[in-house]
Amino acid sequence: MKLCYSPTSPYVRKVTMTALETGTHDQIERELMFPAGPATDVAKFNPLGKVPALILDDGSVLYDSPVICEYLDAIGGADLFPKNGPERWSVLRLQALADGALDAGVLILMEGRRPEHERSPDWVTRQKLAKNQALDAMEVGVESLSQAVTIAHITFSAALGWFDFRFADDDWRHGRPALADWYAAYSARASVMATEPKDPV
Repeated sequence: MKLCYSPTSPYVRKVTMTALETGTHDQIERELMFPAGPATDVAKFNPLGKVPALILDDGSVLYDSPVICEYLDAIGGADLFPKNGPERWSVLRLQALADGALDAGVLILMEGRRPEHERSPDWVTRQKLAKNQALDAMEVGVESLSQAVTIAHITFSAALGWFDFRFADDDWRHGRPALADWYAAYSARASVMATEPKDPV
């Protein structure tokens, strides 16, 4: 398998943490797409022009991170995705919540990179509201996380780590003590420490 990746993508980090948790990490080659090349490079594999994309040994391609993570869990047998019942829907909902918080954060970041005269303050305000509402829901939802690691744990960690990385001055911990305590403890996990985001040299 080959993973199309960017070194600072939180969605790629989510996949990499999943690969480490499922024991599939050593089965995956990595091909740098961003920032080394234009978005058209990854569009050869993912028509959405985004990473991550996972090229399987038969040439077929999986995207985006929820699909790739579930595939790695299926072949690795780590049970990060409950098979059925209420627990499955709870885990998938929490994954979607943290992914949504990330989506809003990425949109804020990208808007800030546009020429100043093209930026929309109203758009940024809307996305900040979505991000903060999602974080508030994560503060409540963290109590629902099971003892056993699931894709919800991984996605929460990927989101919170990326907010620290990209929005260090915007303290997501303020008013969210349960989420802050959970993240402090979970950050000691090997898969988290091994994938800590950093700007490429």
